[in-house]
Amino acid sequence: MPHITIIGGGIAGLATAYYLQKKSGESGIPFSYSLIESAPRLGGKIVTDQVGNFIIEGGPDSFITQKPWATHLCRELGLADRLIPTNDERRNIYVLSKGKLVPFPGGYRLTVPTEFIPFALSPLISPLGKLRMGLDLVIPPRRERSDESLADFIRRRLGAEALDKIAGPVMAGIYVADPERLSLLSTFPMFAEMEQKYGSLIKAMRASKKPTALNSAHNHNGAGPSGGQRSAVGGPSSMFTSLRGGMQELIEALAAQLQGDLRLGSRVTGLRRLSPGFEVTLDSSRTLQTDAVVMATPAYTAAGLLEPIEPRLATLLRQIRYVSTATVSLGYRRADLPTDLNGFGFMVPKSESRQILACTWSSTKFDHRAPADAALLRLFVGGDTKEHLVETLRDEELFALAQTELKAIMGITTPPVVQRIFRWPKGNAQYDVGHLDRVAEMEQLAAAIPGLYLTGSAFRGIGLPDCIKSALTTVEGLMSQVQRLNVERYSPQGNAH
Repeated sequence: MPHITIIGGGIAGLATAYYLQKKSGESGIPFSYSLIESAPRLGGKIVTDQVGNFIIEGGPDSFITQKPWATHLCRELGLADRLIPTNDERRNIYVLSKGKLVPFPGGYRLTVPTEFIPFALSPLISPLGKLRMGLDLVIPPRRERSDESLADFIRRRLGAEALDKIAGPVMAGIYVADPERLSLLSTFPMFAEMEQKYGSLIKAMRASKKPTALNSAHNHNGAGPSGGQRSAVGGPSSMFTSLRGGMQELIEALAAQLQGDLRLGSRVTGLRRLSPGFEVTLDSSRTLQTDAVVMATPAYTAAGLLEPIEPRLATLLRQIRYVSTATVSLGYRRADLPTDLNGFGFMVPKSESRQILACTWSSTKFDHRAPADAALLRLFVGGDTKEHLVETLRDEELFALAQTELKAIMGITTPPVVQRIFRWPKGNAQYDVGHLDRVAEMEQLAAAIPGLYLTGSAFRGIGLPDCIKSALTTVEGLMSQVQRLNVERYSPQGNAH
């Protein structure tokens, strides 16, 4: 029967295996598959560590519900009763401004003010900065429709202060990216659409105050204190949702369903195109003959394997930059904190010259994250402009840095009772200007190689729902190929062998 090899055991690879298996059962089309993961565990950046009653996330702490694919998958896996919403009655988000935590104004939708009074009264933006943001109402739309950086777009429409105090920190929280390089069309294409349709972001936001209009392009990766709306019944219909025992519950539920050949701690060292199919070489020098290969790896890993097969595709894959990040989680006794953590956390503008990007107050954002008499904070380090901190500092130095930052920003002077670091070297794909054009060419080149599929966060969305959607798209192509192979090999008219 046809055989499929999935390289990479993160959420995209696991979802590909799960949906392949499901579609096979539903359609009665037989095939076998192998999933190869170089690490000793599945899940990629989705990892949860439980220390006593602290539940510590190493990577994403939630997923956006406006994109349905992650929610649907959780429900399919029997996790509906494990879904928990953000505590939106305490959904205050702060921005560090001149060394002090200032509430993010009400009525903002990402970077755009939609309500006059909260905007006018907020001390976050200066009077001149507010006047400049108001000019969005009269500045004509850009005529050219080509891609541009998010920074250029925000400066043009709302001004430099809005970029520094609002857009920059928000985008760093979502994409751990430098807005000067971040592609507008790859991340927030609806901003460009709003400018063309309404001539103004403010007018567009006022015209459509439905959360879905804004958040359809919002790819949350857990790197910041985001939140959303709680439903009237208090159920997990908040804008962001997690799992009671942490995001690793999703990985464990997926892995429990998989019946294929799972190989952990095994690295693919070579890929050779056959006629038809591929030969996959493992680090054990063993080889697999396979009809299709799904690359669910970082783009640079896929590039190394595909260089002998399609050099141009490998070149394009290497053009997707990756940056290194780390999360530093610190648990404290509530009695040792100088302030009540009434909010989801804070973001740090680049102009503040601090060493962290953001801090999530995890035990406020979600229930079940810390003991009743304790609090859990998670700091984000690294990203586009501060990779060296992740790549050069030892664990004890990162812990010291985190505590120094919290002392300066929040006045916390006592040592934590729990501390945990997760490092993600070259773990975050960057969608630089022109990204969509490069992805379109990659997809065209891959489509010309029968049986080759690219999936994951490097291409059309970094969030969990995006990766799951990417896996579903991959499975559609795979099932068509498997069905065709079965007909060719086993039908009376085919060449059975």
